[in-house]
Amino acid sequence: MTLSPSRTGALWALAGLIALGAAVRFATLGLQSYHHDEVITVARVIPDSFTDMLRQVKGSESNPPLYYVLAWGWAKAFGTGEMTMRSLSALFGVATIPLAYCAARELSSRRAGLIAASLVAVNPMLIWYSQEARSYALLVFFGAASLFFFVRALRTRDGRDLALWGLASALALCSHYFAVFAVGIEALWLLVVLRSRWRVVLPAVGSVAIVGLALIPLISAQVNPTHIGWIEHSPLSSRLFQTGVSFLVGETGHVIAEPPRERYALLPAILIGVALLLVAVRGTSRERRGAAIGVAIGLGVVALAALAVAIGKDYVVERNLLPALVPLAVAGAIGFATDGARRFGLLLAVVLVAYWVAFDIHVTQTPNLQRPDFREITDGLGAPRGPRAIVTWKLAADPVRFYLHDHSTRIYSGETPLREIDVIGKAAEGRPVTGVPSRFHQAGRVRFERLTLSRYISSRVRQVPFYALKRVQTGFGDNAVVVDGQSGASR
Repeated sequence: MTLSPSRTGALWALAGLIALGAAVRFATLGLQSYHHDEVITVARVIPDSFTDMLRQVKGSESNPPLYYVLAWGWAKAFGTGEMTMRSLSALFGVATIPLAYCAARELSSRRAGLIAASLVAVNPMLIWYSQEARSYALLVFFGAASLFFFVRALRTRDGRDLALWGLASALALCSHYFAVFAVGIEALWLLVVLRSRWRVVLPAVGSVAIVGLALIPLISAQVNPTHIGWIEHSPLSSRLFQTGVSFLVGETGHVIAEPPRERYALLPAILIGVALLLVAVRGTSRERRGAAIGVAIGLGVVALAALAVAIGKDYVVERNLLPALVPLAVAGAIGFATDGARRFGLLLAVVLVAYWVAFDIHVTQTPNLQRPDFREITDGLGAPRGPRAIVTWKLAADPVRFYLHDHSTRIYSGETPLREIDVIGKAAEGRPVTGVPSRFHQAGRVRFERLTLSRYISSRVRQVPFYALKRVQTGFGDNAVVVDGQSGASR
């Protein structure tokens, strides 16, 4: 990458960055097992007919239908294995890279565009959700497309660019409801700045508003406190802090209620901070304006989402704030590329990209920074040798059932005949699990990185009440109970 790449050179460099982004996403698609939300996608929402899929989206999901429509067709064509289902998200993740280039180039320069593309190609958070069978990569893609056509329309004032912004924004809304914050900021911006072009601005903004209004009945039907009640269990300030950490180093394993790894985010935070300082102090007026647009949209998304908590339901969590990430990456890229920084800014960008690549590789080698390995855990469980209960935390129940490949079911009340109780928790090595019903004696214990599988058996089948299993200490907040090996049990 040169300081002032030619158009041809920039296109070749962009092709290389797209290849890099594809490599880091597709090479490890099947490394991790499905987590809870992904199992919901592949085992509950999309397995049956198209009509059943839409019914499931309405009744059991809290997102718009676009991803599920695409995933339903994708699964019918390629199956529901980890690699095949996640490849849909990976494709959208890779396609976001050139959009980041286009947005930063439009706001500043080709050099800024290439740096933005490199940041998006290797950012750990974007890689994480490019490898998840959910709607987030789709949200980021259409959010980036909306950003590009927004900044292009500001420059050209052309009706075609406004129409393309309207289309991208409508598709972003159909991907995830939190797209409304970025789209709303852009719409208001267009209405103010391009007010003299109201004849072409109003139809574009109005079409997006119509799509948003059309989604309201679905939103009302999907309102269910049990879907997102867990979010409110932690302070909003803590979740906003975790969002900042996650934007810099991804989820880093705290998907099972572990704290974020702030130490990993320190260097990226310093580098991004220096980039923004460079553009503020040494940037041209165009560079400062471009970076300001990225920062305003990125931080505006976070601020509006936090403000919505005061007047509605609390949905603020890292992945829902993903519409802020690409605009912030573009702002940082403009800072690294500012003419006043010369080679120093480029050097800082290279350091950040190298750090993220190293961290991405580190994640692939470190199970504690990955999703829980339910495939390994269920292999450790093996086939039932009699009626058994598997006690684990709430979000592990569906993945455990999915990977058991037997006629397991989840119970919520009553008494169950059991000969064996298996506890999946995060109890410390050597410390016995407490709360296991009497007359069940420990028969084995296996450590799986962050988790421990403890097996308890009884000399005969015993009736065990559900409340007794709920009292078993797994190390998590709320237990779930899965049973199998039961005569006549149904999945």
